[in-house]
Amino acid sequence: MLSRLTRPVRGYVMSIPLVGVAILLTFAIRPLLGGKAPLVFFTIAVALSAAYGGLWAGILTTLLSVVMAGWLFEHSIFLLALSQSSLVLFAALGITISAIIQLLHRANAAVVTARTQLELANKRLSRSNEELQRFAFAISHDLQAPLRNIATLTALLIRRDSGMDTDSKACAQMIVSGVQRMESMIKGLLDYAAATGDTHERAASNSNSVLERVLHDLRYLIDAESAVITVDQLPVVQATDDRLAQLFSNLITNAIKYRSDRTPEIHISATDNGSQWVFKVKDNGIGIDMKYADEIFGLFKRLHSGDEYEGGGIGLAICKALIERHGGRIWLDSEPGQGSTFFFTIRKIAAERSKTSGASVTDPTNRSKTVGVQ
Repeated sequence: MLSRLTRPVRGYVMSIPLVGVAILLTFAIRPLLGGKAPLVFFTIAVALSAAYGGLWAGILTTLLSVVMAGWLFEHSIFLLALSQSSLVLFAALGITISAIIQLLHRANAAVVTARTQLELANKRLSRSNEELQRFAFAISHDLQAPLRNIATLTALLIRRDSGMDTDSKACAQMIVSGVQRMESMIKGLLDYAAATGDTHERAASNSNSVLERVLHDLRYLIDAESAVITVDQLPVVQATDDRLAQLFSNLITNAIKYRSDRTPEIHISATDNGSQWVFKVKDNGIGIDMKYADEIFGLFKRLHSGDEYEGGGIGLAICKALIERHGGRIWLDSEPGQGSTFFFTIRKIAAERSKTSGASVTDPTNRSKTVGVQ
């Protein structure tokens, strides 16, 4: 309470010396103006008093200025170019200035309070996210072990119990399949939690090296589907290798999974867009109706049943989370039966951004390589 009273009191105390200084300056400048006394210094005194002491301190300074100017300078005072009724206009101006400054003080205080509350909310949210991630990892670890045991024991019963009838074996196989889907969903949720909560520092990541590693890891899937993957020369970007690898892996796996009757063909390239690189992953798969273009990036969003295509509907949500954590965005262009093209942006490394700021879009690709079976 004392701190709240101190500022207005100081403002009231300052009113007298501020008006005194205004009087002295007005006396000093009168000879230069042919004996006329401008009220400009009194106006400045009012503004300073209101800025430091608040509304009532400004009004007090205004009243003191009116009294002293009327007493000392009588009819020689003027406000701007007006000489008549200058004190009345000055009083109105002083009160207006004090009120405006008071409103600015309140607005500034509201902004400071809002910023403080936002910072506290962000801290609480950050702590909540960390707690949720720890909880998710703990729960997933506790769930995976019993699920794995259920699947293993059920599969063992199928193999050992020759007396099981056909329906019983079918039910047991459904249990195994259901458990495997649950394990896949748990793993996907863990990947999604890691993608949304990634706090690693962004480093210079060589997209070519990362993609080579991904293609090596996916070589069995690529060979099994006779997929042909062509890759243009890719840039160095501001990202982490593991997250960029996860992004490429999800998009390539999806392109192969949602293949058409044709041999899967996937082309990966990147173009310079000034401060960012725009990556493109183009396939000749079944395509997507563009009315679902936003929905497919949602968590657990699937356009096909689990019997048609495996998966938990998490892969593209992870891609979106990864890209947004790296300050970019992801979208697609597609037509049913004609394939899909996924685009995503990643920032350049700092040194490269400074060199190419404001540059036009160019194609950096000067070579291609092919992976898979022709």
